[in-house]
Order: sequence, then structure tokens, then C-alpha cells
Amino acid sequence: MSKIVFRNYSKKAVRNLLKEVGKERYECALKDAGLYSSKPITLQGFYFEYEMDTEGIHLNLFYRYPSRVVFLIMPVLGFWSVPYEGWEMER
Repeated sequence: MSKIVFRNYSKKAVRNLLKEVGKERYECALKDAGLYSSKPITLQGFYFEYEMDTEGIHLNLFYRYPSRVVFLIMPVLGFWSVPYEGWEMER
């Protein structure tokens, strides 16, 4: 795990990414994460997380449920809809 992590909470960017990913690939990612039975309902809990460590670059889409449980939905490195602006340094 890297010491420096950037996050982006842009709902517009998440919406555009989910459109690019498509329904089938998104549902497969939910099944892989074990979240298919309790799918995220709103865009409120989604965020991107970027970290760079010695093994490479990690750019992932996460979802935080209202109970504060966080799940990795899918890696998104290589998609066109990943935002360029709005990144906040977390740690």
C-alpha cells in the first residue's frame, strides 16, 4: 500500500464511467465483488482511488455503503472516462 492516495468523488465522472463500462461488465464486477444481491442504488457512495507504489499504478472504483463498509468494485485504469480534475490527496 502506498503512503500517498488520491481520491475523486465526482458523480458525473462515475456516471460517465458506468456508461462506458456497460451493464454486463458492471454486473460481472458486482458479482466478483460479492455485491450482486445488494447493488449500490445511488451514485453517492462511489469514488475513484489512485495510488502509485513500487509494484505499479492502481486506479480503482470503490463504493462506500451508508454503514461505512467499503468495497472495491473494479479496476478502471485504461478507461477513457476517468477524470483528470477534482482529485484530492487523502494521505
